[in-house]
Amino acid sequence: MPPSTWLVVGASRGIGLEFVRQLLDEGNQVIAAVRNPETASGIWQLSAKQQRPGACVIEQCDVTDESSIDAFATRMSALVSKGMKIDNIVLNAGVLKYPNRATEISFSDFALHLHTNTIGPIIAAQRLLKISDEAPPSKVIFISSDSGSTTEFREHEDGFGAYAASKAALNQMLRHMAAELKRKGGKWEEVCVLAFHPGEVKT
Repeated sequence: MPPSTWLVVGASRGIGLEFVRQLLDEGNQVIAAVRNPETASGIWQLSAKQQRPGACVIEQCDVTDESSIDAFATRMSALVSKGMKIDNIVLNAGVLKYPNRATEISFSDFALHLHTNTIGPIIAAQRLLKISDEAPPSKVIFISSDSGSTTEFREHEDGFGAYAASKAALNQMLRHMAAELKRKGGKWEEVCVLAFHPGEVKT
C-alpha cells in the first residue's frame, strides 16, 4: 500500500503510541494528538527519530473537553485547506479506572468513563468528518473492547461495569455513524467505520 496520512487521537503512550510507531515505520505521515503535549515524552522521542521532515506532527486534543476538540478540528481543517488529505483516523483515547463495579461506582467515575470512552471519541470523529465533503477519510477506527459486546457478556470480568457500558455505548454509536454515512451516499458510502478490539494490553 502507498504511504498515507493517519490521524491518531490518543497517541501519548500504550496502544496509541505503538500505532504511531508502526505507521511511521511503514513510511506513513502521522498526526499524533495527545491530551497534554508537555508530558507526552514518548511521542516527542519518536518524532525526533524521524528522518523525513514532517513525518510526525504532534497536536493537542483532550476528548473530554469539547472546546479542545473544536480547536483541534479547526486546526485540522486549516491543514486540509492547504492541501493535506487525512486518509485514516484512529480514535484511541480512553480510560479504565479500576474497579468500576455497577454496585459501587461513583457518579463522577461513571461519567469519566462515558466522557472519555464514548462521548469524546464520537464527537471528535463527528467534527473531523465535517472537515471535507470532497475527500472524506477511508477509515475511521475506534479502539473498542469485547468487554462492550452485546452478544457475549463477559460475566467473569469483575470490576469492569462502567468500562463495559462505555464501550457498549461506543459500539452502538459507531454503528449508527456508519449507517448514517452510508445514507449520505456518494463518497461517504465508502467510509469504513470500524470498532477494533486490540486484545488485552499492559499499558
